[in-house]
Amino acid sequence: MDKNDDNLDVTAKLAFDLNLALYLDLVAVLEKSGVVTYRQMAARILSISMDAQDDGDAPLSKALEGIAKGFAGQGDGLSIGLMKAARDVRNDEAMGDIPMRPDEG
Repeated sequence: MDKNDDNLDVTAKLAFDLNLALYLDLVAVLEKSGVVTYRQMAARILSISMDAQDDGDAPLSKALEGIAKGFAGQGDGLSIGLMKAARDVRNDEAMGDIPMRPDEG
């Protein structure tokens, strides 16, 4: 360990921020390679946000909705309001949710 490592205070917030940054970078790479779209990520994260809200975790819900808005603002800029309204009626393809992995066979 370097002498400078002794001054590094690894907090829960730092670990969360680093994990989030790595996650966002991964999504950007996946989007550029055509594996997933920003709209699909927005739909998935918004769904998790709405589940957190239903579970009574408003701070987590608000943070996740902010991330979803960031993804929705990329590309075609689908509205978060529209995505929220379509939550119960959309299927995997209709509003850009991430599709399930195909069965082997």
